[in-house]
Amino acid sequence: MSRVAAAFWNPIVAKEYRSRMRTWRSPLVMMIYILLVAGLGYLVFSAIAYSIGYGGGGGNYGQSLFMVLVLFQMLLLTFITPALTAGAISGERERQTIDLLFVTRIPPFSIIWGKALASMSFVILLLLLSVPIFSLVFLFGGIEVDQVLYTFLVTIVTALTLGLMGIAFSTMLRRSLAATVASYVAAFVLLFGTLGFGLLFPTDVNPNAKKAPAPPAVTYLSPIIPLYTIANNGWPFTTYGIRYPINDVQLQQGGGTVCKPLPNGGMACSSSSGVAVPSGGYSTSQYPQQATGTAIPSGLFEGWQGWQATIVMQLAICLIALLVSGFLLPPVRRFPWRRRRATEATA
Repeated sequence: MSRVAAAFWNPIVAKEYRSRMRTWRSPLVMMIYILLVAGLGYLVFSAIAYSIGYGGGGGNYGQSLFMVLVLFQMLLLTFITPALTAGAISGERERQTIDLLFVTRIPPFSIIWGKALASMSFVILLLLLSVPIFSLVFLFGGIEVDQVLYTFLVTIVTALTLGLMGIAFSTMLRRSLAATVASYVAAFVLLFGTLGFGLLFPTDVNPNAKKAPAPPAVTYLSPIIPLYTIANNGWPFTTYGIRYPINDVQLQQGGGTVCKPLPNGGMACSSSSGVAVPSGGYSTSQYPQQATGTAIPSGLFEGWQGWQATIVMQLAICLIALLVSGFLLPPVRRFPWRRRRATEATA
C-alpha cells in the first residue's frame, strides 16, 4: 500500500467505519436527518404551491426554497458534527484504550486523521442523502448547478472545521463531556459569534472612499454569509457590518434650526418641525454604496467571492487544529531538535 493510500486508509479508519455503522445510532441519525430536511422542504414547497395557487407571485420561489434548505442543513450539521468528534480521543481515555493505540506503529497524526476521516465520511453520507431533496429547487428555477455545488462545498468545509475543532478539544480535555461542551461553544462562536462581531465592531465608512464598504474580514468565518449570498446570487446585506459616520449636531441661531456638517463641506439643516432643508448640494450618493454583486468589494479579501474567503479561513483553522491535536496526543513529545542533540551526544 502506498503512503498516500495508507494516510487515507489506516486501521483506525477501518475500525471506526465498522464500529460506527454496526450500531443502531447511525441509521437513526440518518433517518432523523432526512425526515427533518424533507419535512422542512415539504412545508416550504407546500407554502410556495399555496401562494402560487392563490395568485401570489413576484418572488423567486426556487431561491427561497434553496436558501431555507441550505441554512437549515448547515444548522443541523452544526449540532451533529461536534457530537461525532468531541469524544474521539477523550472517549479512548475514558475506556482506557488509548494506550493500546500508542503501542501500535500508527503515528499520532494518522490516529487523528483516521478519527476525522471516519466522522467526515458520515457527514458526507448525510449530505449525499439530502441531494434528492435539494433537486426540488430546480422545479421552480432561479438556481444553477454551480450554486448547489458551491453551497455543498462550503458546508463540507465548515463541517470539517467543526469536526477537527472537536477532535482538538477531545485531545486537550480528558473528559468527553467537557470536550463536547467546548466543541459546541466553539461551533456557536464560529457560526454566530463572528456575525455578532460584525454588529459590535462594524467597518467605519469613509466618505472619501472610492470602493464600496464591506464587513470586517472575521465575519467571513461564518458560513451563513456566503451561503446566503450564493442562494440569493447577490450581496444581500445592505447595512450589516457597516457604520456610517455620525456628525455632531449643532444648533444655529434663528428659528431653532438645527444643522449638521456634511462630508462635502456643506450643512444639512432642519427646522423644529422635522422637515430637512439641505444646504451645499448634499446627496447620500456621496457615500460609497454597498456592493450589489457577489464579490467582496473591499478589505482583506477584495475581489474574492465570499465562499472563497470562508473556505480559506476555515482551512487555516483546520490546519491549526490538526497541528495542535497531533502535538498534544502523544504521551511523550519528541521534538526534532532534541533528537538531533541526542544523536550528536552519542556520537
